[in-house]
Amino acid sequence: MDSVLSLSIGEPERREEDMRLSYIAIEASKYSAVMKAAFVLSPHKVVIEDAAIPVPREREVLVRVEACGICASDIKFFNGLKSYRETSFGKSSPGFTGHEWAGVVVSTGQDVKTIREGDRVVPYIITSCGLCKYCRAGRENLCAEKRYVHGGFAEYIKVPEQNLIRIPENIRVEDACLTEPTACCLHAIEQLDLKSEDTVAIIGDGPMGLLHLQLIRNLRSKVIMIGHHEGRLKMANTLGADLVINSLEIDPYKAVMEATDGYGADAVILAINNRDAMSTALRLVSKGGRINIFAGAHPDYEISISPNKIHYSELTITGSADALRKNYHEALSLMEKGAVKPSAIVTHTFPLEKIGEAIDAVQKRAAIKAVVKP
Repeated sequence: MDSVLSLSIGEPERREEDMRLSYIAIEASKYSAVMKAAFVLSPHKVVIEDAAIPVPREREVLVRVEACGICASDIKFFNGLKSYRETSFGKSSPGFTGHEWAGVVVSTGQDVKTIREGDRVVPYIITSCGLCKYCRAGRENLCAEKRYVHGGFAEYIKVPEQNLIRIPENIRVEDACLTEPTACCLHAIEQLDLKSEDTVAIIGDGPMGLLHLQLIRNLRSKVIMIGHHEGRLKMANTLGADLVINSLEIDPYKAVMEATDGYGADAVILAINNRDAMSTALRLVSKGGRINIFAGAHPDYEISISPNKIHYSELTITGSADALRKNYHEALSLMEKGAVKPSAIVTHTFPLEKIGEAIDAVQKRAAIKAVVKP
């Protein structure tokens, strides 16, 4: 009786293990030593070529990439406006700066203990020294030795075990691949200490502005979206913006003041970053308000600002760079609950072979958010 009972209890686990081994066998049948990968040979020149599939070493994991979003920072790298220590132009960086990816584990190196073959995963994209005062405080995004997990525009990518996070079962890959940008928005929002009675103005109607909109609506704060791309503003309406302002047709200052009884916005998020946007944010923000500089400026610029404006209005101006690990888990939790759907902003999907067309669609604003599927 004891042996029969033991078999009965172990059956579900055995079925799960059989399914996992079957999956691994199927993947192994597809596996070869060569993969397709995108390379940016020089600014404005991207090619798809064969590359050796990385071999995971101790505490490393090999992942088959299923989807990778195109980020504004990928475009800046492609155009030569932004550089990275860990990723260079040429043949040494398969998949170049692709970091908004999700995939499936196909093999593991020695001493990998928390990740198994067949797991669906996304990357926590930061590696850091672990020793400086920022790392010790859990703010590894500020570490001077920070590096990124790049390479998602390829069929396979090798990743340290510690940088992988499992995807809950009910999350589609189209949503999961946007975990990183969603986490970055959450990191920015938590610095603003938003309340349900607040009015938030988002300057910039691109993918990150629209992701901010989705997340802030969960807090029940009012959201004003400011931009000048008709299709994106229509999407902002669909996603629940309380007020949409086309800055080519309406003065944002007048519209925001009218909507807030002359007080201004309690918080302003710069989802784009240029001199005009920063100037607009300083005009729109209410006394006691907060401004978050979310987007980086490439190229950089300087502005003049009156210290009395900050002093007498008690303004708080913050920045946010990347995201913390906890923000990734929060992003996945919100997706799992259905509270946020990042894929709602995805308008174009391309195979890896057409990544040049994907980049072109993003640069020309034909795509709001483009995803590449290797």
